[in-house]
Amino acid sequence: MREKRLEKILNYLKEKGFVTINELKESLNVSEATVRRDLNFLKQHGLIEKYRGGASLKGYPRELSFFVRLDEFKNEKKRIAEKTVTLLENHQIIALGGGSTIYYTVCALDDSSLHDLTIITNSITTAWAVIQLKKSFKLIHTGGTVREGSFECIGGHVLSFLEKMNFDVFITGADGIHPIVGVTFTDIEEAFVARKTLERSKRVIVVADHRKIGKIAPIKMCDMNEVSYLITDDLSNEISLSLKKRGVNVILA
Repeated sequence: MREKRLEKILNYLKEKGFVTINELKESLNVSEATVRRDLNFLKQHGLIEKYRGGASLKGYPRELSFFVRLDEFKNEKKRIAEKTVTLLENHQIIALGGGSTIYYTVCALDDSSLHDLTIITNSITTAWAVIQLKKSFKLIHTGGTVREGSFECIGGHVLSFLEKMNFDVFITGADGIHPIVGVTFTDIEEAFVARKTLERSKRVIVVADHRKIGKIAPIKMCDMNEVSYLITDDLSNEISLSLKKRGVNVILA
């Protein structure tokens, strides 16, 4: 029951930005003392900021649409993308998540030496990027229910599809990357899809700009020792060493 409450609290905060203790008490149908204990728990784990009478989600405003994020830190994302495609080889089966950095990774394929890849994705924007390439790669889309904002497909159909697949490489973005906590997402269903894809993959590459490093989003997708490579544009020596101790190959773009 507590896990369900914590998930609901985080979802309220994602939607509203700030929520009062009274609002949570009425929405969750629990006592004020229970709400305060839950908020203290989330604060201790670095997920929220507490204020007099309420709380806000720490470092995470309401989720921006894909098209807004596409213009944010564009140059950094393009450099990350260029580094990412150098890790791929012809004849591989590649699983791609969604998001703006993945979009630019697909775009970088046109200027690479790669010419024979099978690309599988649950993302409409990633699939569209593949279709727009000058080169021709085999593209398979999972189908599923489209999530507004991210344009990623989620649900049982996607999970069943992925269960039957085997991937050479999985390339995914993230909402938070923390050496101890791991790779985290803001949406639970997108995290489920990413987790299933990871389980079916030989190697995992996480791509994210510096804003995501050290952050913790609400839903954990995996531990850092399950990640083969992290490609980012900047991070501190302390975090870099901590990641390397967990077996992550860190590449700066």
